[in-house]
Amino acid sequence: MVQSEALPLTEAQIERRQLVAEKHAQARELMRKQGVDCWLTFSREGSDLLLPYVMGGQYLVGQAALMIFADGPSVAVVADYDGSQVEGAFDEIHAYSLDWKAPLLDTLKDRNPTSIAINYSESDFGVDGLSHGNYLRLTSAIAPLGMTDRLVSSEPFTALVRAIKTPAEVERMRRACRITQQIFEDVTGVVRPGLSEYDVYDFINERMQTYQVGPSWEGSFCPSVTTSRHVSGHTPPSADKIREGDGLQIDFGVIYEGYASDLQRMWYFRKPGETGVDPKMLHAFETMRDVIRLAAELIKPGMRGYEIDEPVRNYVKEQGYTYSHALGHQVGRMAHDGGLTLGPRNERYGDRVTGEILPGMCFTLEPCIFNLGLEENIVVTEE
Repeated sequence: MVQSEALPLTEAQIERRQLVAEKHAQARELMRKQGVDCWLTFSREGSDLLLPYVMGGQYLVGQAALMIFADGPSVAVVADYDGSQVEGAFDEIHAYSLDWKAPLLDTLKDRNPTSIAINYSESDFGVDGLSHGNYLRLTSAIAPLGMTDRLVSSEPFTALVRAIKTPAEVERMRRACRITQQIFEDVTGVVRPGLSEYDVYDFINERMQTYQVGPSWEGSFCPSVTTSRHVSGHTPPSADKIREGDGLQIDFGVIYEGYASDLQRMWYFRKPGETGVDPKMLHAFETMRDVIRLAAELIKPGMRGYEIDEPVRNYVKEQGYTYSHALGHQVGRMAHDGGLTLGPRNERYGDRVTGEILPGMCFTLEPCIFNLGLEENIVVTEE
């Protein structure tokens, strides 16, 4: 068993351990309420999206069994070269050199949990981290204990562990949003007709290096830079140049200390002789702005996702527009963070829109209209 390190901790290490302790406490409280004894994250080569909530980082190389119990000390079984990754996050650490099965089985025999929650879900990718191969490996390992019938999905509580942000998590997301907004302001200082979509994309990448942050999603289309003449969405920028009379949409976010922003902004480039924005484009922009404000005023704890989407969608329709995607999604460790969605009741979104909105959840609001987009990030409070 690994002993605690004697080396002094950096400020970043201290903050990481504090954040993990908050998430473990949150998980234990939810587990007790739902009658779950053990939460087992069975991972290898960084295979589980829930690792940051369990151990503070995103990557363990060797086969690992990370166990949080509703009551009693937490236990980490990791390869010897991964031991330092879980120090300070778990009460007991078993760092193996050859065999991971023995310390896992010994722990389960000793603690004898009546239920073992593992990370799978049919609908929520954010908590569906247990690969099929790892599932087969786990069930084969614990079969001699007669515990395979005790395995249950962790989704009922891990979805909430992921969704309900602590104050420390919210503060990191606020910082990510502030950096994103500053980069948008930097763009305003240089963007003009004649620059290509890729030129703007390249400038934003240079700004990310300056502010020492990375993109919130796949770097080839974060940011997504699109003129109003092109179809917007999750697409890389082109070499097409901005023209007078164009709108420019940028969908962009950054990761700050493990937490994401996801914002969209619009620019308009006047034609010769114009003193304002093209009326058609202005009306669409004002519609998006107004329904974002409407949604932010409507959203409260206890409501369901579709109850926020429905009045917004109706107002957009009254203004002469439609959009097929959801109004908003959860944002957190990832820009698209899984879980409850603010969207319509249809086959595309299914049960994801029927969940209850709770304090601490963070969402995007993005009622994009044709090739224009505007997006804000919000946190739900007690009020």
